[in-house]
Amino acid sequence: MILIAGATGFVGRAAVCKLAAERRDVRCLLRPSQREQRLATGIPFSTVSASMSDLPALRTAMQDVTAIVHLTGEEDLDHGGTLQSHIEDTANLITVAHEAGVRRFIYLSRLGADRASAYSLFRARGEAEAAVRESELDYTTIQTSVTYGPEDAFTNVLAMLTKVIPFVLPIPDASLSRFQPLWIGDLVTCIMATLDRDDLIGQTIPLGGPEHFTCEQMVAQVLAAVGVRRRLVRVRMPLVQGAINLLDALLLRNPVPDWWLDILTIGSATELGAVSRHFGFEPGRFAQHLDYLRGKRPWRRDLVRFVFRGDYR
Repeated sequence: MILIAGATGFVGRAAVCKLAAERRDVRCLLRPSQREQRLATGIPFSTVSASMSDLPALRTAMQDVTAIVHLTGEEDLDHGGTLQSHIEDTANLITVAHEAGVRRFIYLSRLGADRASAYSLFRARGEAEAAVRESELDYTTIQTSVTYGPEDAFTNVLAMLTKVIPFVLPIPDASLSRFQPLWIGDLVTCIMATLDRDDLIGQTIPLGGPEHFTCEQMVAQVLAAVGVRRRLVRVRMPLVQGAINLLDALLLRNPVPDWWLDILTIGSATELGAVSRHFGFEPGRFAQHLDYLRGKRPWRRDLVRFVFRGDYR
């Protein structure tokens, strides 16, 4: 039995579908929440509702589990979690894994994670990585770049914003930061392969797509897929931060979260051949997998739904 923490997130839903397609036993760990939790449909899996701070409930979730895949992403933190709680949640999972005798532990982190970072997102990821590394479990940490796909919180929100902002599109001035977007299907393939790879135990694996982009180049690819033209205007980071703070005060949910700025400031890239070297296949190019942005879609309505309900489906 494979326990998925973060099963309702963007990566988690894709991973559950992949595991089910491979006919593996899957258990989804769900946080108790009044918010509707979106799970993959039409496939067999079991669920356990347990707060990550409720150790007895987590122990119950560990029954018959042989591996834990910890996939909680930044978009999950937008629904009541915090970066600090993510560190604590990771520590609790490790504690319960030890008690239950579950040895295999896969943690999905982010490129640039560093417990000494000046940026809160990367510092929290670095702290969680350190806890996993020091756990004495059979761990593998996967550091990923910007991950995109039909349900991501980056390309879809960017497409929504382009539809409501006419003529020009302000973008953060990310200077020389580089990005290496990775298709969700390729990331999930790597995660699933890691479950069966004893040679990856004790390793931290950086992953990214086959291309490097500047922020402006990456946004231009998204605009081309959506089929709109906008003049891109670079805005200095302090002004962007001020705009985000204003949106936080005015909206129920800010479509441009703080952690976006951390990623755009630091960048998100590694060597171009990382996936091929570690997993033996070439990941897809960015433009090849943006079909979900093409065609007619009620982007403005989706943005309103995103602001008020936290999703756009």
